[in-house]
Amino acid sequence: MTTTAKSRKTRVRRLPGRPGKDEPDGALLLRKSAQTVFANHGFKAATLRKIAASAGVDPALVIHRFGSKEALWNAVIERQALYLAPFVADLKHLQGQTKIPIRTRIEAAFRQMVEITFGEPECGMLIGQISSERGKKLDMLVERLLRPAFNAMYPLLVEATEAGVIGAQRLETLYFMILNAVTMSVSYRHVLGYFNDSFQDMDRLKEEMTQFLVVNFLQAPSADVLEKRGPCNTLARLNKGSKEKK
Repeated sequence: MTTTAKSRKTRVRRLPGRPGKDEPDGALLLRKSAQTVFANHGFKAATLRKIAASAGVDPALVIHRFGSKEALWNAVIERQALYLAPFVADLKHLQGQTKIPIRTRIEAAFRQMVEITFGEPECGMLIGQISSERGKKLDMLVERLLRPAFNAMYPLLVEATEAGVIGAQRLETLYFMILNAVTMSVSYRHVLGYFNDSFQDMDRLKEEMTQFLVVNFLQAPSADVLEKRGPCNTLARLNKGSKEKK
């Protein structure tokens, strides 16, 4: 090998802390790590050094990819908004399915909320941490993440209240009670394992959480509703149809 070839080989060696071409996308890795750090420490206490350590990279990579903690925060929120977009679309789709009983549609919405939350289990912790700080970061979180889902769910709650499926109450409070029950339970699901080993079964836990929402937030169905449902699982069919639509 000539001296020129050796020098060329030396120059293409990657810098410390920078992913090579065959490694996972660095920006995605940093966004996920940043979300974890923001969820555990909040925005103010989070540092680029903590985020880099969580990702297992050099802090210089964070600056190289995003430039600042502010830009990384914006990227985390936009990633979450994209993740939640199909859930918001599904809720809007349920609004128009007026031939299906509102109770069945609300139960489907509960199931979808549980499912989407399990996909991003740190969501509840992120909301809790940023809510305690207030300010522009909370404003952005509300407008990009919380408000779209709320606006899509609210008409379903109104219809359910008018039909007697949900008791008369302030629906804003009801929505956030439901949201808190789901997101915080998923965020701290590992704690449930201390009390019952069955909580390690994620599919079973999802089903139990959905049933918890139905039992605790909806009025008990009347006998004629139960009779009309019969052995056919309309809820499962509706969810199956929603997945096929995607």
